[in-house]
Amino acid sequence: MKQIDFFGCSFTEAPMWEMNPKLGELDILLYSMHTQSTKPVSNFLEFDLAYNNQSGYKVNNFGGGSFGNHVIKEILKNRIKNSNTKEGVAIVQLSALLRNTQSYENIFTSPYSSLTKSQKYGITEFNIIGGNVRNDYFVETDNLEDYYNLHIKNIEEIVDLLKTNYSNYFIHFGWDVSTKEFERLWGKSDIKNYVQTYEYEYPINHLAYFENQSKYSIVTKKCKGNMGGMLDYSANHLEESLRYVHLTLDHHPSYFSNKIFYKGVIKPFLSKLINLEKDYFEEDNLLKFEEFLKVLLPTKESTDGKIYGEMQVKIVNYIKNSITNK
Repeated sequence: MKQIDFFGCSFTEAPMWEMNPKLGELDILLYSMHTQSTKPVSNFLEFDLAYNNQSGYKVNNFGGGSFGNHVIKEILKNRIKNSNTKEGVAIVQLSALLRNTQSYENIFTSPYSSLTKSQKYGITEFNIIGGNVRNDYFVETDNLEDYYNLHIKNIEEIVDLLKTNYSNYFIHFGWDVSTKEFERLWGKSDIKNYVQTYEYEYPINHLAYFENQSKYSIVTKKCKGNMGGMLDYSANHLEESLRYVHLTLDHHPSYFSNKIFYKGVIKPFLSKLINLEKDYFEEDNLLKFEEFLKVLLPTKESTDGKIYGEMQVKIVNYIKNSITNK
């Protein structure tokens, strides 16, 4: 069985579901249970493989909240050490260059961290050493140029690992993490030829943590740049209320942002390797579900788990009463 491995931060992280999609069909109720307010790209692929009767592939998700790029590299190294990846495919979503120092403690101790939860599931790829990833959370160099070059070197090492150990790979940013100084140094490196970036320009009224304020014009109320990642790529195609998990508090990508990136970028890449000709996004039941989701998502008042639970109840009731009539 060929392996398809996803690496990244919270943009990539997927819940550890015990129910797999059914081969040859789209179970809309099961599909919705993988949703709440978002669904990462790997989940879209799982259902696509099942819908197209592709049973010879296994999707593995090694993403986690607050993971920086050194964390991603350490997990990638463990994956290569633990498994034969030569015939596999890797999709790597690069994260922020710098995260807050509290996140350094949280990824190792929080019960919500992928590193902590992995102990229950025996995912040895997440066994990393804290000292190897400090540069994701602390600036321990004398100047900013040294810091940026250190991170560029780390991304170069990620690419080298992919080139050497996977038959196919795709690497992109989660969002635009760049500054003018970083872009200048990035432009001097060959690494720019291996990491896909996107031009973007989209309106936004609510700046949040993930938005790079240097790319925002207070006059036009637009974000504009050419180092875009998945969130920026998708934001070009979505109104603001549907882009994010929560409009003002949490700018993680929504179900629709992930879907656009999967359909526009990841599926075309994988379709060169796997027959994914059938398109479950055209199913009437899914279209009905998404119309309901478009109305439901902007009503969220919080990113609290209770709100997500309440949303899931509403989604399940809608599907049972209005789609499957069960």
